[in-house]
Amino acid sequence: MGECYELTLTQNYVSDWTFCDAIRELIQNGIDQEIIDNGNEFSVDYDYNTKILKLINSKSKLSINTLLLGKSNKSNNEDTVGQFGEGYKIAALVLNRLGKTFTIFNNEKNEIWTSKFKNSEKWREKILSFYVDKVPSDNTGLIIEVKNVTSNEYSDLCDIWLGFYEEEYSLEKIETKYGDILLNEDLKDRIFVNGLAVDCSETMEYGYNFKPKYIKLERDRKTCNSWQARDTTSLMIAEAMVRGKLEIDTVKRLVEKNADDVYNLEFNGFRENVSEVKKMLISEFDKQYTEPISVPVQSQEDYNKVKAYGGNPVIVPSKVAALLKNETQARITELISLPKVETLTLREKFQRWYDIYSSQLRESARDELNKLINEIM
Repeated sequence: MGECYELTLTQNYVSDWTFCDAIRELIQNGIDQEIIDNGNEFSVDYDYNTKILKLINSKSKLSINTLLLGKSNKSNNEDTVGQFGEGYKIAALVLNRLGKTFTIFNNEKNEIWTSKFKNSEKWREKILSFYVDKVPSDNTGLIIEVKNVTSNEYSDLCDIWLGFYEEEYSLEKIETKYGDILLNEDLKDRIFVNGLAVDCSETMEYGYNFKPKYIKLERDRKTCNSWQARDTTSLMIAEAMVRGKLEIDTVKRLVEKNADDVYNLEFNGFRENVSEVKKMLISEFDKQYTEPISVPVQSQEDYNKVKAYGGNPVIVPSKVAALLKNETQARITELISLPKVETLTLREKFQRWYDIYSSQLRESARDELNKLINEIM
């Protein structure tokens, strides 16, 4: 057996990791390598007869120093998910612990790396080790071979990577600057980053596959920040609508039902596409409500104010009102400033003020003010 490299990783490290957790690490490493070099094609192959799973990159090669924890060639690349330099080492540990074999065919360097646990004389503990043998090879690229993988275990992998889904089904999607909106009904509320499934606490009407530069994953690569996810989906929906890839009625429905997909639109009003969404929503509002100076409102105060000054207040869902609040205030200001044909008496002016703002007063104050207004001749 070749030269031995001991890693300071004991058998019980990341004890909660499963077979799928280990393979998702290897898949993401493969995807990242293809992103760094488009010609470095990544693929997965499984043989149901031999129970062997292979993860292949057509041009990759590994240096010995990648066995160091924290060593990674991706830490400064915003287009890749891997950052922490632990990936394949942790995967090897977990798979060995589960009774699998984990072997790397480092063909570009004519090497075979075999992993297993050994009793370390130095550390007086059973730790993960790699044995590196020099073996001439006619093959190219990098092959990670995992043996003893059951067909059920392989089937379980289908939920962790979009690549497996695309092997079986046609993927319907809308491409945006931030990633893809996934339209397939069975991908609804599924979140992916670079094709890798992650957990998010939000409930989405569509599925999403984010580009890594826009979503920060936690260290385990399995969870993401829910606020950041909602922020990014809002921008994706806005872009898709402005580009004509999503109907305005579809987006309006999402906004009206307060869907998590568009929850953060109101906080991104300054962004170009979101500004266009607001213009399109107010245009649709005006087509629906044609009475002079129709105003979208949500609060009782705004409703009373528009009514008092002769406008047409239209109560809209809270999220629609939040998006259109600047337009609402602009229309109210315009309404108030319009020249009035009739001349109001002092009593009528007080009465209008009372109708607008009385809800802000205590009940006793309202009653007292109402009596005073009625005393005005």
